[in-house]
Parts: sequence; C-alpha cells; structure tokens
Amino acid sequence: VVAVAVVAAVVVAAVVAVVVQEITMMKECKHKNIVAYFGSYHRNTKLWICMEYCGGGSLQDIYHVTGPFKEKQIAYICRETLQSPSATRLSLTLGLCFPAADFGVAAEISASVAKRKSFIGTPYWMAPEVAAVEKKGGYNHLCDIWAVGITAIELAELQPPMFDLHPMRALMLMSKSNEHHHTLYLLSSPQHPFVTQLLTRNLIIELLDMANNPDLHSTHSMDDNDLEVRIGDHRQTDMHTHMQAYKYARRMHTHTHKTHTHLLCNPWQSPSSLWNIMGACFSKVFNGCPLKIHCAVTWILPKTRDQYLILGAEEGVYTLNLNELHEDTLEKLLPQRCTWLFVMNNVLMSVSGKSSQLYSHSLTALFEQRGHKQQKQSHLSLSTNRLTERINPRKYAVTVKIPDTKGCRRCSVARNPHTDSTFLCGAVPSGLVLLLWYEPLQKFMQLKHIDIRLPDSLPIFELLVLVKDEFPQLCVGVGDCAAEGRKPPTNQQLKFDIIELNGTPNSSPGNTEIRTGAGPRAVQATQLDRDTVLIVLEKTVKIVNLQGLPSKELASELVFDFPIETLICLQDSVLAFWKHGLKGMSLHTNEVTQEITDESRVFRVLGTNRDIVLQSTPTEDPSAMTNLYILTGHESSY
Repeated sequence: VVAVAVVAAVVVAAVVAVVVQEITMMKECKHKNIVAYFGSYHRNTKLWICMEYCGGGSLQDIYHVTGPFKEKQIAYICRETLQSPSATRLSLTLGLCFPAADFGVAAEISASVAKRKSFIGTPYWMAPEVAAVEKKGGYNHLCDIWAVGITAIELAELQPPMFDLHPMRALMLMSKSNEHHHTLYLLSSPQHPFVTQLLTRNLIIELLDMANNPDLHSTHSMDDNDLEVRIGDHRQTDMHTHMQAYKYARRMHTHTHKTHTHLLCNPWQSPSSLWNIMGACFSKVFNGCPLKIHCAVTWILPKTRDQYLILGAEEGVYTLNLNELHEDTLEKLLPQRCTWLFVMNNVLMSVSGKSSQLYSHSLTALFEQRGHKQQKQSHLSLSTNRLTERINPRKYAVTVKIPDTKGCRRCSVARNPHTDSTFLCGAVPSGLVLLLWYEPLQKFMQLKHIDIRLPDSLPIFELLVLVKDEFPQLCVGVGDCAAEGRKPPTNQQLKFDIIELNGTPNSSPGNTEIRTGAGPRAVQATQLDRDTVLIVLEKTVKIVNLQGLPSKELASELVFDFPIETLICLQDSVLAFWKHGLKGMSLHTNEVTQEITDESRVFRVLGTNRDIVLQSTPTEDPSAMTNLYILTGHESSY
C-alpha cells in the first residue's frame, strides 16, 4: 500500500509539473497572435485556466465550411503565424487577429537549448529531421518553418501531404530523404515575397463571412468530373417521373407466401409488409423502387438513432429512413453511380463514379449538410434533389477520394477479432491496395500496394483471417486439388488460390501473375470462424478448414437442389439464396430449417453487412420496379 501511494504521489507530482510548465509558458508568451493568458485558480479539485476567447473559431472549423482557402488568405494566415512565437493551433478572435493556441508539450526555447531531441508531434506535419531524430541527432527551429509550410498546403488542399497513408508508414517515408512524395515550397523567413505582398484584413473578413453565411457564397469546387450529372439527362427525367408516381401511389403489399410463425421485433415494421420464412422474418420496406440498385447497407444516425437503408445505384446513392416509412421518400445522398458500399462506424466507403474509384464519405457530415438544406427549403426529396453537389475530395471534406484506387473492380473487408483490426482490400488495375481502419482518425488508411497481375475474372475476392498473421490473406479462387494433378491427402481437399499480404510491398515481384486452378470453380468463400471456411460450388456448400480439408466439427458439405447465388451464414445455419427464393440448412445436421420458393419473383441479395437486404422483381418483367426487404440479426464476428 505504501509503495502504491508513493508511486501515485510521484505520478501526481509529474502531472502537476507538466501543467505548471504549460501555464508558465503561456504566461510568458505575450503577443497579439498568441492566445492571451489571464490567470488560473484551483477550485473544487479542478484547475481553471482563464484565456482569451476566440469567437471566430479555429481555422479547422472554418474550412470545414468554406473548403480550400484562397492563396492570399493563406498568405495572410502564414504571415500572422510567422510573427507569433508559436503556432500549433490557429484560431480567430473577433478582433481578427490570429492567436496560436494549444501548445501541447511546452518546450522552453533558450540559448542553451538549440536543438530538441524528443520525438513529439504528428508525422504529417513533421520535418524530416524530427522524424529521423535518432539518426540525425536532433533538430532546431527550422522544423517549425517546415510545419508552417505544411499548414499552408493544408489550407489550400484541406490535408497535409501523405495524409492518406497510415501514420507509421508516413513516418517511415519522412525519415528517408530520398522518398518524399511531394515538393514542399516552405517559407524560409517572414521576409519571403509570399508574405510581404499587400495583405489586408479584408481577406479574413471575407473568410469569416463565408463561414458564417455559406449559402451566400459559391465555395465548393470539384476536381473530379465523375461527380457531374447533366441537367436534362433522359434517365434523370425518367427517375423524376417514377418517383413522383411512387410518392403518391405507393401500395402496401403482403407477400402471398407469408406464414404464421416467428416475427422479428423491429421498431419500424408496423407500416411494412412482413415476409416470414419458418423462423426468419423479412420486412418489406419499399414497394415499387425504380432505381437500378447494385448494393445496399444499413446505418444508424447517432443523433436520432434512426436506422437508414443506404442504396448504391446507377442513379447515385439514396437513403430511406426505416423509422419513418410513412414518409414514402427516397432521398439522394450522393449523385454519382455506385457499385459497392460498406459502413464502418459513421464512415461510408463506396466504389463510385464513371472511373470506379474508392471513396470515403462522412455520413454524419452528409446528413448535417442535408439537414441544413432542408431548413432552407420547404421540403427536399428525391424529386427535388436533382442537382449535383460540389464535393471537395479532401480530408476535411464530406467526401474523400482514396488515392491510387481508380478502376477498382472488387473490394473485400475483414475484421480480425483477435486484434480488433479491420482491413479493406481493393483490386485495382496495377494490383492490390490494402487499407487499415485507423481508429484515432476514423478512416481507412493505406498500408501497402502490391504490384501483381490479377486474373481477368474474380468470382471470389475474399480476405481470410489467420490467427498467427498480422494481416489477412486474400483468396481469389478455390479449386479441386485432384483436378490439378496434385496428390491431396484426401480426394475431398480443396485448394485455395491465395495472395499473401503479410510480406512487405517489395516482396511481391512486379507484374507477378496469379492464375487460378483447374476443375470446378467456387463462386463464393465465406469465413465462418478462425479455422472454418464455407465454399460455394454451384449447388453444394463445402465446409473446410483453412487447409482445404473437410471440417470435423460440422457437416462436411450441404447439398441444395438449385444453383446458389448468395450464401449467408447465421449462428448455426446458412441461408442459400437462388433465383426464385431461398433455403436454410443446419450446419450440424443438414436439416432444412426454412424454405420459400416463388417462381413469379426473381430475388437478389443486395447487401449482407449487419443486415441482409433483399430485392425482388417480377419474373415476367425484369425491367419493372422492385420491392426491397430487410432481415436483421445475422452479423458474424468474421
């Protein structure tokens, strides 16, 4: 107990010392461009620090609204920054000066401390000599000049260089002087022509006006012509007509094969039709949808806890509030064509646009932006939301383009439950890109690019998690060992076509070609647990381990009487979807758990992340409008 008390006292003393150092530093920094320190006092076990109020907000808050700053605005900010002793966080006071705040760890600058040898800071703003401090022995005030230059780039492009890379990878590149990806034009002194030109306070008055009245300024820019939609396009006109008809003539429809058993309890199911399937329940959430849908996900808006269905279609990305189905409204969220969707926390990942590039979208920011517009308009629905939004594909913009992913044709996401890491892998023309979800920044960040030649056809593109490996493996095919002339331990062994992702990017030779094996080819691979994978081979589901050998704990195979289009894993069973229905089967006993067939409808699974989203179309009229259903509660840990 005494030892613990002593340790606690030492820790408290250290914390107090750091706080005192911070206060001392703030007290000594008196400059019009430094946030003023007025005093501090201790009350009710809390330390209160009184400082100058920056009513204009931080620059980060402002460019969330305005987008990239103009060149002269950046010059003005840089000039004011260079005139201040410190500038780790820039804010605007109502007097329109630029106080720097948030010193972080105060490092006292004196003649006796010419170089700092501590590793403190964020890699993206870090000078090379700071990143390589152990190798180069230290750094001086020039690293702050570098940081000002990075800030200038950030204000122009809304992100510093290499911001799409994982911090550790960015740090590695920063420490190698011959591997910089960007030429940085930095300000060497306050006498640089960039900051000595005529710069008036009107530049900042305009900036504040833009931030406070965004609707009065045309501030958004677009550097991706993929996001353009021409007014008067015939397809858009047809969509307007269809949705107007849907808005006023939607009919509630009860499926003819509805049974009387178990119902899922959904807060939004009362206005919708329920399609019960011997223990599973699909809720019809939309009748007569005119969109040409490729994919779908669900998401819960944190502010209201409303659940939304998000649809990726030829016509764009649309949302439906599942808690307000009586509103009968699909709303356009994004205008570009979308073929793949995935939601991670409050971030929507998509493959979108004419060039099929991977994008990241802030869902909360998109909904806030839409809510702001709804306050300005009497009502906003799909029929009125026709014009393309100007979206800045940058870090602080609502939509961010993921570099080096143009022409992305397949994506796979896998979570490693042992390390709680989530990976995203994309197939691009030059090979593979592997991204990792980085929780502090709430974004997927690039880990590596593998230069490899992929097969023309990728019916399987699935990440498989191995307990022993840091990164997952990528499966691009499954075949029969015997069909390839190999001598497997058993005739039932399958061969996985694997691309190893755990080596360094340089370990994969350039232009390496992956060829899939011979024999019957699988159409889907799904990892059930740490050593069990389900392989779909036309009408059969093989249950094998990661070596391709039949499972010893579960049934070795499940046989169906139809070609399987999509297989979904539930807790102890699977749902196999085909053209005219589905069948459920136990993984342990091969017993049929549920079944439905409707020859009059063609069914297609649109999404399986969190909730199963199902679409049905009349068999006799494939071009007719579709119905949408949702089944919840099947999520797996893999």
